[in-house]
Amino acid sequence: MHRRLVEILLLLFLVLIGLNWPALPFNSSLADLIFIPLAISVVTLARTRWSWRWFDTAVAAYLLGALPSLANVEDASPGVLELIREGYLVALYVVMALAVREGFARTIGKGLALGGSLLAIAGLVVIVIGWWGTPPWPPMGEVMALPYVGEVLRLRAMTASEAMLACVLTAAAPFAITLCASGRARPWCAASIATIAAAGLTFSHAIAGFAVAALIAAWPSFATLPRLRRVAVAGVVLICLVLNFAATISIKSVSFGGSIYADASAFYHAVDQGETRVGGATVTYTVMSYARIKQVAWDAFTLSPISGIGLDNFHWATQRAYSEGRLPHLYSEIDPHSTLLGRLAETGLIGAVTLLLLWAAWTVMARD
Repeated sequence: MHRRLVEILLLLFLVLIGLNWPALPFNSSLADLIFIPLAISVVTLARTRWSWRWFDTAVAAYLLGALPSLANVEDASPGVLELIREGYLVALYVVMALAVREGFARTIGKGLALGGSLLAIAGLVVIVIGWWGTPPWPPMGEVMALPYVGEVLRLRAMTASEAMLACVLTAAAPFAITLCASGRARPWCAASIATIAAAGLTFSHAIAGFAVAALIAAWPSFATLPRLRRVAVAGVVLICLVLNFAATISIKSVSFGGSIYADASAFYHAVDQGETRVGGATVTYTVMSYARIKQVAWDAFTLSPISGIGLDNFHWATQRAYSEGRLPHLYSEIDPHSTLLGRLAETGLIGAVTLLLLWAAWTVMARD
């Protein structure tokens, strides 16, 4: 009975983890409420005590790596709150690790795959309904103007943003693809297709990560198809290059004597304009917010390269950039949108090294 309860709570937690509804105090969600009984159930079920392993040291080092940055700010309370939030993630890590040791690995995989698949299917239904002229419910998606593609309906499917949906699907797709490849459950193949389609319809730069995750999950299935493997790798590399370029600048016009190409669409991701000459052609472009925010993060790092400007203090850097005219008011209080550069800016080399160690530990675990 106890194991059945843990299985139900695990599935509920993982299915609901991506939802951004309803709005609860302290930016919490339904999944956070379920985590409390889940943690109690898993800990009381565990037959063995927690045994410290080498990769647990990387997790602890990551938390400790932010502490020196708190000495650089007058008000350390935002940084302390951020440490508490990161501590919650560590608690989640511990609970999931204990659950895996108790034999719930397949349940966790199914929960992640199911949560992403349900959101993907709901988003695709919205797209189909939209074909009959019904405007989308804002929590499900919104029409936006994007560079190169114009106005499109971007799916968010009850998550915090379109990029967040792409990230949720990035976590779900490898498990759905693996379950599909096992041949035990045909519906997971349909779920894999739904997650791929929905991820593309987010029109988010996070699709690059999704493509990498999907390729890794599908890699064993290509064992007897070396040519397909090479094509898949080339396709994923191309996706990463294209999306990173699109998140850096948007070409507005190319002229060589007369106008050859012009994009008159306006989108709020643009924060600056520029012009350059390539050969005999004049190219005008807009700088995208993602690129400018990364520049702001690097500049903040150079101000305090050892311990950073303070954990969760990045808004100080964006407000400064706004006052200097480098960012519009819309981005005067924006997060780094880059794990590594954000860590460098807020916690300096000390924090960045601990982040890299954590990534290295996870890579070794995944390889093993």
